[in-house]
Amino acid sequence: MKKKDEARKMSLLGNNLKNNMKERSLELLEKYFGFSDFRKGQWEVVEHILRGKNAIAVFPTGGGKSLCYQLPALMMPGTTIVISPLISLMKDQVDALLDKGIAASFISSSISDHEVQRRLQEMKRGMYKIVYIAPERFQSEAFTETLKDIHIPFLAVDEAHCISQWGHNFRPSYLRIKDFIRSVGNPVVAAFTATANEKVQKDMITLLGLTECRLFVGSFDRPNLEFRIEDPDSPDAFVLNYARRHPDWLGIVYASTRRNVENLFYYLTNNGIRAGMYHAGLTAEQRNRQQDSFLSEGIQVMAATNAFGMGIDKSNVRFIIHYNMPISMESYYQEAGRAGRDGKKAVCILIRNPEDYQLNKFLISSNYPPVKAAENLFHRIGRRRKTGIPVEKLLNRRSPGASVRDSALKKIIEYGYAEIRSGLVFPTEKKHFTLSQKEIDRHKHIELEKLDTMQRYTDEKVCLRAYILRYFNEEPPEERCGNCSLCYQSAVEDDKGMMDMLLSQIMGRK
Repeated sequence: MKKKDEARKMSLLGNNLKNNMKERSLELLEKYFGFSDFRKGQWEVVEHILRGKNAIAVFPTGGGKSLCYQLPALMMPGTTIVISPLISLMKDQVDALLDKGIAASFISSSISDHEVQRRLQEMKRGMYKIVYIAPERFQSEAFTETLKDIHIPFLAVDEAHCISQWGHNFRPSYLRIKDFIRSVGNPVVAAFTATANEKVQKDMITLLGLTECRLFVGSFDRPNLEFRIEDPDSPDAFVLNYARRHPDWLGIVYASTRRNVENLFYYLTNNGIRAGMYHAGLTAEQRNRQQDSFLSEGIQVMAATNAFGMGIDKSNVRFIIHYNMPISMESYYQEAGRAGRDGKKAVCILIRNPEDYQLNKFLISSNYPPVKAAENLFHRIGRRRKTGIPVEKLLNRRSPGASVRDSALKKIIEYGYAEIRSGLVFPTEKKHFTLSQKEIDRHKHIELEKLDTMQRYTDEKVCLRAYILRYFNEEPPEERCGNCSLCYQSAVEDDKGMMDMLLSQIMGRK
């Protein structure tokens, strides 16, 4: 009887703790983020983290992943570290937190060594609640040693699919996170991604060393999104006419190359559409101006490469058009998922072009250079250990082979052999080059397999929603969703078949 009373007492204590925790969470949710309640699935993740337990959360784009680590960070003592590969967006994310009154900062190659040291000292003095750090930083033992002196209760890993070679954006630097977790005393760890099938989920658990963790997987089904594949004679005219027919709709048109983005932008602008363009070739100021104009709806249609959209909090995007086929289902679903975040009807259109498969194959192959080119750069950079080499001088874009050097530089940075600081390329602590052609080719092969899966999406005569859900290991509620172009076509064919049968029966009676 005594044991039962103790168990009941412990249960009541647990419930009181849970209620107090949620009450406090809701207060902070409204105070800092302006929401009166959590979205579906958010509280379960937040509560799990606050109880000091590891978590992996796979929520589709727009599911509110960032709040799941930002809110616990406010409630924990010390400084929470967020590992994020999105260097270009770190400042935007930190600025958004600062606007909310949350002490935050970031550390990446975009700031000087002096500034890095200053921010590290401020972390030691407990001046920040949240600090975003690029994963490449953990390839430096000196950097990780410095962080050992900082109280880190919680580590959030954003875009965690990057740790898996089966993910759509493998980053070798993510493999160092497991050692970092151990070195700073095994804080609570939560990993987040919008796109991970079962194979990638298992990799995330294993490669982060999360032997004890709970997996939260939200549904990938977005019933408000209509999926369509179109075969227009003129893709440009299709986009123009679609924008004209929906003058009050905000949309994004994704293209694979800067040239396609610029051509589309000028075509739309010359035909009276309030268009913008966004790609990595623009200056930071130009990109910010275009982004702000889109957010304030001065732009109706944004023509962009996939550089646009990450971290863009715009809930009323009504259509996404893919002018070119993306290289993977993960990329497609992430980009298409930026439509209709307000839960209202939105349309996701993929324009089919037979040339896109070869274009994507070329783009993938160009990211995987001959290993000899990477090794040559490694030795050149090593000879300038103290002074570094200006990026432009190293790449020498006006001479033959510049594209190979460009991809080789990206590869040696990915694998931690070099880093860019203030426009200069410096060697890291790695003194021996061990990257092999086999390693490079393995990841190229995986990307080409994903491209084939994307191609099948455009070719197979099945419900588009069902295809997407099954790719992410989710069984569709029905074989026909009734809200995609393949289902519309099937319905028309079924109706035609029924009419033909009725006519045949009527004619037979006569």
